[in-house]
Amino acid sequence: MAPRAQSSKPGCSSAPCPVRSRIGQSCPISTKTIYFVRHGQTEWNASGRMQGQKNSDLNDVGRQQAEVHGRLLAALGIEAMYASPLDRARQTAEIVRRYVDREIRFDDRIMEWDCGDWSGHLRARVRTRWPEQWAALVADPFHYRGPGCENYPDMIARTQPFVDELVANPASAIAVISHGLIGRVMVGMLMGYSETEMLGFRQPNDVIYRVQLPGTAASRIHPKLHRFEDGNGPLDGIVVHR
Repeated sequence: MAPRAQSSKPGCSSAPCPVRSRIGQSCPISTKTIYFVRHGQTEWNASGRMQGQKNSDLNDVGRQQAEVHGRLLAALGIEAMYASPLDRARQTAEIVRRYVDREIRFDDRIMEWDCGDWSGHLRARVRTRWPEQWAALVADPFHYRGPGCENYPDMIARTQPFVDELVANPASAIAVISHGLIGRVMVGMLMGYSETEMLGFRQPNDVIYRVQLPGTAASRIHPKLHRFEDGNGPLDGIVVHR
């Protein structure tokens, strides 16, 4: 298998961050760390089927990935843990909780991208059955809504209150167990990414992204982004593709 291509400079864009201004000067001067965990691999992931908000169970590989995530998070001092209620994230969170003795708070706002009429279909089937709509998505993946689907602005609006609450949460180390696309949306929001930057990275099932937020808005320190891959890290850079 060819190695994944990574950028060594995850950085922060010059675009205004939708949540950074909420890290008020009254906050303690300390770093808040948020770990964005993708659920383990599912049967549908392995077959190339679009899941969206439909349910698909973890497969053997996915359960092993969740075990690795749990062992890693246990060593990172997690103080609060949130998860999407969809089965694959719930199953991952329950495995992680064997290692991290924290209550799991399930939140509908961090469910995966709603891919509407495409949910449950193989990607290859979607491309042939809805060729015009798929071409429109490829042409404008940030703004286009497929049939019954969300777009990126919809997902940003849905998760914004949740992200605000993460920033305000007094816990200094938080784990969020969600999905490949909605997780990247939240990472991008915290990093202040532009549309292009938000579209430009991936989160495989074995990757955890770590966002470290500055203690105060006045500090003018950019958030920092690193990753853990198959339990190893922190590593520089983002995953661009497999």
